[in-house]
Amino acid sequence: MGAASITLPHRLGEKLREKAEETGYLPEELGVEFVRKGLNEGLDPEELVELYLSLSDRYFREGEEFLSKGDLLQASEKLWGAAALAVKSVAANEGKKLEKHGGLWGFVENISIVRKDDDLVDLFHIANSLHRNFYENQMGKRSIEVAMRDIKKFMAKLREGLS
Repeated sequence: MGAASITLPHRLGEKLREKAEETGYLPEELGVEFVRKGLNEGLDPEELVELYLSLSDRYFREGEEFLSKGDLLQASEKLWGAAALAVKSVAANEGKKLEKHGGLWGFVENISIVRKDDDLVDLFHIANSLHRNFYENQMGKRSIEVAMRDIKKFMAKLREGLS
């Protein structure tokens, strides 16, 4: 699946970000939903898995870039997004759709039980701390660097279970 991009006027981009935050989506994910519904098109599970993996990788790269520039808040949020989208890719692979933060937690808990891997819960705690840091600005650069390594590990572990 090739990706296309769309440029939105600033006001619409802000509205999309606000609506995404309200609904538990990431902005790009919500944008895909709007376009999909507007065109009356569905996405099969394979397409959703590919979409989520692609966005997850992109968010991770953007997190690395923000961290290298010293923008710790944006790095935190992008790395959180990378982890959340990786979780959504596994859910989509199982034919499930996760929309709220709590749904992510429940799904991670379940797959950690199925896979007998408590590290998944531990690593998701780290991702969640990055999400919280975006709002509270408590973590320093070193903490985010360490967390970024853990997010990479988390994403790799999640991908191990994809068919």
